[in-house]
Amino acid sequence: MTKRDEIERRIRDVLANETHAMPLSNKLFTPEGLFSEIAGTEEERRVLVQSPLFRQALRRLHELENKEGAAFSAAIRQAESLIPEGGCVFKLEPARKS
Repeated sequence: MTKRDEIERRIRDVLANETHAMPLSNKLFTPEGLFSEIAGTEEERRVLVQSPLFRQALRRLHELENKEGAAFSAAIRQAESLIPEGGCVFKLEPARKS
């Protein structure tokens, strides 16, 4: 198995097992992500973004983003229904580690 084959196998594993958009994005699309290990040059990146695997990864990312966005919207609607109109501000902060 070539290095590229191994990286593509790892990408498929992430796509099959990651259930949240941000970790999936970090594992695949960041400069430290798996796709960067396949395509180091601009020309390689141009070819990569046309590949079926890259397109599958983007579809999975968008699917997770949409799912998480819908869940977040539902949670906000539920919270707003419990608080008098104009009586709250929602703020997202990183979770504190205990």
